[in-house]
Amino acid sequence: MENAITKKFESREQILESLQEKRDLAGADMSGLDLSGIKLMGLNMKRADLHDSNLANATLAFADMTNVNLANARLEGARIGGASLRSANLRGAHMQAAKLAAVDMHDTDLTGADLSKSRLIAVDVTGADFTNARTTDATMLVEWKDAKVQPADLPEPIEPPPWLPFVFVGIVGLVVLLLLRRRKS
Repeated sequence: MENAITKKFESREQILESLQEKRDLAGADMSGLDLSGIKLMGLNMKRADLHDSNLANATLAFADMTNVNLANARLEGARIGGASLRSANLRGAHMQAAKLAAVDMHDTDLTGADLSKSRLIAVDVTGADFTNARTTDATMLVEWKDAKVQPADLPEPIEPPPWLPFVFVGIVGLVVLLLLRRRKS
């Protein structure tokens, strides 16, 4: 059974102290706090309330943030990787220049979020709502057809560097050469 007790944190220091005892912030109220630059990795943060918090330049990695409330949160320059933001509330979130990789955003609400200059790579946006989301100068490797509502201006896809095919051909050629040499021996 889920624990219904909500812990209200008043400061960044209280959060860090709590994490020394237990790596669990599920249901925690951290709303409105300045958590800029914080590193939160491998945590259970289900149903945590971080609305209006400052998470600029934060690192959120391998965290379960299912149903987290990040409405109007400042996530400028944040790095989010290997995390679940399934069914999260990111309405009005400020995510300029954020970097997201391998993030589950299934059924996430990004209505009015600002993703300008952000990078999204291998992000699952199935059922996600990007109504009025800003994606100016963003680059994304995302399967947009699965989103509930796509951004009005689809971001530029990430293009591989022009030299990449030559590297691939070189590696294949080297492998063939080594196999031929081995066969002669």
